[in-house]
Amino acid sequence: MLHTPLHRALGERPGPLTDQMIDDAVAQGIGENDELDWKTALPPEKEFRESDIVKDIAAFANAGGGIIVFGVSETNKAAGGRHDAGELTEGYERTIRRVTMAAITPPVFGVEVVAIPSTTGARAVALLIPASPDGPHLVYRNDQFGAPLRTGADTHWMKERELEAAYRSRFEGARRGEEALHQIYDDIAAAADPSDRAVLVGAARPRSRRPRSEPLESVASTVDRAQLVTRWWLGGLKYSPLEDVEMYQARPTLGGQYLPPKSPNDYREAHAVLLDDGSVGLSWRAGGHERDKSGRHHEPHQIPTLAVDAFAAALVALIHAVAGESPAGDYDVILGVEAAMPPEFHDRNAAPPSGVHRSLSGRFRPVRVTVDPSVNDTQFISAAIDVATLALNQVGIKKPTNLDTMLPPRPANWTW
Repeated sequence: MLHTPLHRALGERPGPLTDQMIDDAVAQGIGENDELDWKTALPPEKEFRESDIVKDIAAFANAGGGIIVFGVSETNKAAGGRHDAGELTEGYERTIRRVTMAAITPPVFGVEVVAIPSTTGARAVALLIPASPDGPHLVYRNDQFGAPLRTGADTHWMKERELEAAYRSRFEGARRGEEALHQIYDDIAAAADPSDRAVLVGAARPRSRRPRSEPLESVASTVDRAQLVTRWWLGGLKYSPLEDVEMYQARPTLGGQYLPPKSPNDYREAHAVLLDDGSVGLSWRAGGHERDKSGRHHEPHQIPTLAVDAFAAALVALIHAVAGESPAGDYDVILGVEAAMPPEFHDRNAAPPSGVHRSLSGRFRPVRVTVDPSVNDTQFISAAIDVATLALNQVGIKKPTNLDTMLPPRPANWTW
């Protein structure tokens, strides 16, 4: 759900960008600021790369993010009237995304292109530029690189001191982000108590911190959506940590909401946390699950490989659901196993010893990936496959057996 600078300028609650909002901005003469820029129309697609829009995108990314709205003429840097923004084709969208990757150094990830439905015939388009952890972003103009910066309603070029501060901020932000990610990991791992059985642990954090658009009162619907997507990705299987948390009994925790287990001290005990900055944590007691339909169980240090697939799917689906509520660009993801003794990974249908897998060192090293949740859930399963593959490769398994990009039809009643 969007809560853009235009929403804030108009005092609107989170929701989609609408034609009425554009009319209201014109009627109120909403002025440009360090988060909002008015443009009369999109430049011709072939001229986009050489237009000043590229500089504006980099300037907003360097200044903490913002929105560019096409289809509004401005008078004295304030919204003065409606104008047709021009046609936004799929090809033009691809051009915009390609240019933000190729014409800005380092690339600006996560730029969203929104065609605002028109009721008047005057079309409007918005570019949503996220805050970037990779600044300063440079553009090439007049035979030299420069770093633009949005300041109020204007854009200027960074001076040497500003560039120095921007680079220092990037590296310090990366250090703090890494510490925060590992803190989430450690906290959610401790919640599941790995002292008596192996626990799968995952944590994810947006690389660009952005406050949530609304309180986490919708945590149940967010987790429900992630649960449904996880089942779909797993071919209908109702087996994942999201099946084992109490999504309707979330309670406050430091900086977010905590979801307790349905069955504390059970062999499938699970915990989840959704934080206000878009971070998530997930843990699941995976050692000692049922071996087969006979009711026999694995030993506490033995993890079924199916559990790895299911955990990776649940973690990635939860990231996608949370990011859909408050877009925040790329996520850093970590998945590990915490156990008191070296974990083993068991194929469900293979008899020991052929179906038993261990890492070379006897311990499982957490795997790391960066994912982009802006794609749809049909495409985002690739991120779950990547996470599961990295985890399974570590113990000598080539790929997951329960995750595949060849999905069954997406349920028609899903409205997101």
